[in-house]
Amino acid sequence: MTRFLAAAFIIASAGASAHAGDAVSAKQRPAYCRGEVAEQFGAKPAYVKTGEPATAADGTTSISGSVDLGHHGTKQIQCRFAADGTFVDVIDTTEGEE
Repeated sequence: MTRFLAAAFIIASAGASAHAGDAVSAKQRPAYCRGEVAEQFGAKPAYVKTGEPATAADGTTSISGSVDLGHHGTKQIQCRFAADGTFVDVIDTTEGEE
């Protein structure tokens, strides 16, 4: 069981190893996004679902997804990365938010 938990922790934190301002590889961006969303919303990374990265003509990348907050509902989110691969931010895109 301990090995399973250790492996789950490594997988969950794989994308969160970059420091602010460091480029995140294209392959690691979905995992990094899940880690950032989990931290921002106080959820476990397992409760964050992400779609495929979308790269714009200017080289920026966005990843849409959702985070299940239990009795607080589900939030729609979007992670943004600059053209150089640095993480920019997480946006709550849930419709009806004020």
